[in-house]
Amino acid sequence: MKKVYLSLFTLILLGSCSNNDSETTEENKNQSQQFIGKWHRYKTVILNGKTDIPLSSYDHAKCEIEAIHEFTTNSKYLLTNYVLNSSTQQCQQIGNVETYPYSYTTSTNILDIDGERYYIKHVDSKELILQDYDYYDQNGDGTKDKRLNYYKK
Repeated sequence: MKKVYLSLFTLILLGSCSNNDSETTEENKNQSQQFIGKWHRYKTVILNGKTDIPLSSYDHAKCEIEAIHEFTTNSKYLLTNYVLNSSTQQCQQIGNVETYPYSYTTSTNILDIDGERYYIKHVDSKELILQDYDYYDQNGDGTKDKRLNYYKK
C-alpha cells in the first residue's frame, strides 16, 4: 500500500511540475522583437561588480543623445553620429551611416554587434538597457565592474 501511495505521490509531483521553456522562449522571442527600431543613448551608469552600487553615472550630451542606434529586422545595426556645429549651435550628422551585423542569442540573452557583446538587461517599447559583456575593473577591487547604457526610443 505504501508503494502505491508513493507511486501516486511521485506521479502527482511530476505532473504538477511545469516546463516553462515555452514561456521563456516566447519571452525571449518578444524581447528580440522589442529592440528592433531606432534608439538614442541618453545615460551611462557604472556599477560596482561586487555590490551593484553605482560608482558613476552620467547623462550624454545633446548631440550624443541625437545619435541614432538602429536595429533592423534583417540583423543590421545602423549608427548615425552627430556633433555640435559651433557656428550654428546645432547638431549635425558627421560621416556616413555606419552599418554593422548583429545577432541575438535568446538562450544567453546576448546581443553581439560586430563582435562587441552585450547583455540585454531590460527592453520594452520605450527603453533598452545594455550591459557590456566584458568590462574592466574601474574601482580596483579585483572584480570587473558593470557598464550599463540606457537608450530610449
